[in-house]
Parts: sequence; structure tokens; C-alpha cells
Amino acid sequence: MKTTSNDSDPPLHERVAALADAMSTSERMVAEFMADHPEVVVSCSASELGARTGTSDATVVRAAKALGYRGFRELKRSMLGVLTRQRDLAATMDDRLARVSTADNQVARVLDDTIGLLGQLRRGLDTESWQRAVDALIAAPAVLTYGIGPAAGLADYLCLSLTRIGVRARGAGTTGFRLADELLTLREDEVVVVFAPIRQFREISVLVEHAGAVGAKVVVITESLGMSLAPKVHAVLSTPQSTTTAASEVTAGLVLAHALTLSVAAATHDTAVDALRLVNQLRANVVGAELDVTPLPTD
Repeated sequence: MKTTSNDSDPPLHERVAALADAMSTSERMVAEFMADHPEVVVSCSASELGARTGTSDATVVRAAKALGYRGFRELKRSMLGVLTRQRDLAATMDDRLARVSTADNQVARVLDDTIGLLGQLRRGLDTESWQRAVDALIAAPAVLTYGIGPAAGLADYLCLSLTRIGVRARGAGTTGFRLADELLTLREDEVVVVFAPIRQFREISVLVEHAGAVGAKVVVITESLGMSLAPKVHAVLSTPQSTTTAASEVTAGLVLAHALTLSVAAATHDTAVDALRLVNQLRANVVGAELDVTPLPTD
């Protein structure tokens, strides 16, 4: 393993996977936390990170050195560089192309990286934040989903999924002045689910502030904005860093949207099933025929 860091170094989570078996239990715990929460790492001192992980500053430094860095300071510099670079679309694509170009099977590289990302998501997801998000959605009279760019697709997917199980949901991905019209109907006790993987656009800041002003709860699904938005929202669902791998930045958000839908449906079982039955009936009415496949007669 290299002892200095640059753009071609393995991502932190790969270092952890490769070197964790040689670490003590406490060092491995710190290493996994750092891989799962890079936005926390860049804003903490070694002693602060030790307190967050229930260890010590000495353990943090040892973990950094065990991962191939000269110390915690070099690890922080490396993570800061990664977080800065991930906001550059061209740089992110360049990194991904470099990654898949070294693989004999490019689709296998994408699949392997996606599997690794989902493993990180499972390990790093805050269960208390998850439960707050689910409870808020179950209790809400209506839900607004929001995303910009590729994240707008995630917002649309969650909106459709919730609607199909009987939740009053509406999706938005508008930007600029038009967002003001979308926010006019936001009411107290409603829930806003914001997909903001990397960038805190001004629209997201305005949405969060307005939701707080009217008493609506906000759930944010994000890769890098957790620390900045946590004090202002009801729950943050942090997703693993994706831009250092060949995995898509929308993968974790899509999985969480699906899981949120299932969690709400589980709590409102009869309503969810009845709503989906109605969807099937309405589809049949639209096409003028039953949608189920009729078995062929047997001889």
C-alpha cells in the first residue's frame, strides 16, 4: 500500500476492505466510520473523531497509518481532495473511466463497485435517523419529494411509489422562480423528502428553510451534505461516497426510496394493498381488458 496519497490511490473504502483484517477491533471500527462518513472526517480533529467513535485520538492516528497514510492529517487532506473533486462532473467521469479501463470486464467493475457501495450503505445507515424518517412519512397527511438533475428522477420514483400505496404525494424538480409556486401549498405536518446527493443548491436551502417556517418535516437523502443540513431537518439519511468508484451516485438513493416505500406500506398494509388493487383495476379499465395473463388450455 502506498504511503502517500494522490488521485490514483485506492478509495478509502477499498483500503479498509484490504487492510481491516490486520487492524485491531477499535482501529477497524474507526477506519470503517471514516470510509462511511468522509464529510465528517474532513471537519473533525483526531480527538473529535475519537469521541465520535468511542475510541481515542491515538486510535484514530493508528487507524490512519494502518490504512497507508503518514497520519490523520494526510488522510484528511486526501478526503478533502476527493470531496472537492466529486463536484466536478468532468473529473468524476475521468476518474470512473480510469477505474473501468483497468478492468477486463467493465460491467463486472460497475457491478462490483455497486455491491460494495450497498454494503457500505447497510453498514453505515443510522437506524435512528431511518426510523424518524419512516415514522414521519407514516404520520404525514401528504408528502412532497424534491430533487434536481439526476436526483429529480429519484424524487419522481419515490412520489410514484408512495402514490401507488395510497399516500398523497407530489413530486417537484423545478428550479428558479417556479419553485416558489411549488412551495405555496406546503403545509404544517407534511413531509418533504429531498434528494441532494452532493450539491446544496440554493433551491434546496430555500426549500429547507420554508419547510421549517411552516412546520413541515424534512428528510434529506445525501452523500455529502449531512453535517450542514442536519441541524435544520428532521432526519438525514447519509449515503456512501460514490464518485470515487464506478457505481452511480443515484444507486443508494434509489434503494432508500424503495425501502422507505416498503416501510410505509408495511405499516399501512391494508391501505397499501387496496390502493394497488385499485391501480390494477384502473389499468384494466383504461385498456378495456383484464391485464392478467390467461393460461392456455392444456391438451
